[in-house]
Amino acid sequence: MSAEGAAAQLLRGLQDLAQTPANDALYDVVRLRLLDGLGCLLAGGALMRAQRGRGQTLLRLSAGEGPVPVVGFGRRADPKTAALINGMSCHIAELDDGHRYGITHAGAVVLPALISTLHHPDLTEQSFLRALLLGYEAAIRMGCSLQPMAKDQGWHGTGMFGCIGAAIGVATALGASPAQMNAALSAGASGASGLLAVIRGASDLKPYNCGQAAQAGLSAGLVAMAGFAGAADVLGGAQGLLDILSGPAAPDLDQLTVAAPYCVETVYLKPYASCRYAHAPIEAALSLRNAHGIAPDQIARVHVSTYRLAVYQHDHTEIHGPGSARMSVPYCVAAALISGETGMAAFGDAMLRDAATLDLTRRVQVVEDPALTALIPARRPAVVTLHLTSGQSLSARVDLPKGEPETAMSPAELRTKFTDLAQFAGYQPEAAGQMADQLLDPDAPKLPLIRALS
Repeated sequence: MSAEGAAAQLLRGLQDLAQTPANDALYDVVRLRLLDGLGCLLAGGALMRAQRGRGQTLLRLSAGEGPVPVVGFGRRADPKTAALINGMSCHIAELDDGHRYGITHAGAVVLPALISTLHHPDLTEQSFLRALLLGYEAAIRMGCSLQPMAKDQGWHGTGMFGCIGAAIGVATALGASPAQMNAALSAGASGASGLLAVIRGASDLKPYNCGQAAQAGLSAGLVAMAGFAGAADVLGGAQGLLDILSGPAAPDLDQLTVAAPYCVETVYLKPYASCRYAHAPIEAALSLRNAHGIAPDQIARVHVSTYRLAVYQHDHTEIHGPGSARMSVPYCVAAALISGETGMAAFGDAMLRDAATLDLTRRVQVVEDPALTALIPARRPAVVTLHLTSGQSLSARVDLPKGEPETAMSPAELRTKFTDLAQFAGYQPEAAGQMADQLLDPDAPKLPLIRALS
């Protein structure tokens, strides 16, 4: 298939998907994604507010007064500032959903952009949920067509493809015509950005890639709704986005065909507050800890074999802060072995200063096994081997960590995750449970609840 007409191919599929009836079971899945995304936003807002005053300073420097909640800050701001900060908050805890084929976090970009449309009088409950559905589809279809080529060239898929999903979502929420949808795709593709270089080492800017994508996607959707015309085919051709990001390899154009199962159904959900590449090693480490009752002082060293993408820039043993720790397979494995912690507490100040955890982190080696690399993206495997001081070795392997479609978190588990995150953000257990029930109830309104967040 020629790359010419690629934009029209994607847009036609999105238009068909938009016709899905409101009572279709697909919207039960959309509500679960909304629940999970808002939980990440609540907890992330609390983290952003607490980070040595930087979140508060960013809000003060950026914000004019406006109608959109900046979650966790008790403030309202203009739509673009709110999209930036809410987008950063959605991603900062590393608990937001993602896609192993598209290598992108769609929800943490699309949802904050949509929250910045809540003040529009024409927005309805159904148009909001439809916008979330189409935003996921656009972002992840783009990622699936271009990954891992874009990642190998240094592009951060969440910033790149999330921006496009946010643009499509905003345009959908506001009732775009086909021409306006094309303009939103065009503007979103033109505004897409995000470099992997800023997530390395001591940099705190990984959440910024998410926030700027939400902000740029919001702007793209609004530009489209204002009536500015889009490109004939912003994706195809010699200067289209597919050609620019794919490098020497060819993009997979078949991935732009919208079909069931839809992308909102095929994301993974995170049970652990860290980079997804660390999750198979975490589960293997936990299984060894639980099965054998290993004490930390019995461990001489740890060997992790995994696939290529989980090694490069994820094998560091010097930890510069919570963001660095969440991206470090050695730290995540050490924390799981030492304390069993894998959630928010694993990346709090106490754990980040814990001498035993940091010492074991330096004794965890992460290496690529080409045989495991050959299994991705169908699998995301890791083998963890504990070399004990007694001379004994113990190994465990995980091929697909918890949360993939094949190893799904149940609705009950996702509800518990939400209530835990809401309580982390300061909500009482009863209030957190009531929020969860309202978000999951197909007949209950969602928009007043989201508008009331603070």
